[in-house]
Amino acid sequence: MEGCGMRCIKYLLVVFNGLFLIFGIVIIAAACVDMGMIKGFAGMEPTGHETDAVLIAIGVLIIVIAAFGCFGAWKESPKLLYIFAGCLIIIILLELSVGIAAAALRPQIEGTLKTQLRASFIKNKSTREEDSTYRDFWDRIQTNLECCGITGPDNYGASEPRLNPSFSCCPPDDSNRDDQIKRSDCLSLGKYYKEGCEDKVLSTVHSAGMTVIVCGILFCFLEVAGIVLALWLAHAIKTQGKSRETA
Repeated sequence: MEGCGMRCIKYLLVVFNGLFLIFGIVIIAAACVDMGMIKGFAGMEPTGHETDAVLIAIGVLIIVIAAFGCFGAWKESPKLLYIFAGCLIIIILLELSVGIAAAALRPQIEGTLKTQLRASFIKNKSTREEDSTYRDFWDRIQTNLECCGITGPDNYGASEPRLNPSFSCCPPDDSNRDDQIKRSDCLSLGKYYKEGCEDKVLSTVHSAGMTVIVCGILFCFLEVAGIVLALWLAHAIKTQGKSRETA
């Protein structure tokens, strides 16, 4: 290929496809994190994974198309570049569809998550051995998010069985004292976390969802630039080919 301009477009398109590859990996990672957040906070009940699963599939497709685009640009094939541009248009439409669906379903997912959190908290208070998994689940949430109960520590004593707040509601104590002494001290002095876990869980899940949406929006702009470059390069190749035929 002659001409510095077209060579620049070719190499720029290769660089853009490298960025597509990176963004495809980022979308997969962001969707996996969002899915993990929802699964981790849903009280072990599956919910709201559909849009994230579709995004992961789109991310994999993006990686494949990025490799295809690099090949088309390097081989200077107008047909491959047109196919690449068409695939990007389809990807953009898919991303917009998933984004709209995710935005529409988000309130429903968060409502379901809230219901499941409350149901799992009741099982967390159970004295039955088979419900110990829910106690472990709530201990993990309360420790990681530094919160206590659904709306606060009073939830532990609000209904049967009436219990004191869990030890996981207490801030870390690095002293060498026995755990029972630490718990007794925490409860007697009211040192446990006062903020409920429900708002913190929903806020964390919402932030993860917003990260996915922002990644998708940024990638759409990058895809549009890739489409323009691919069509521009394909047109330049065809124009140069016709010029050689008439020369």
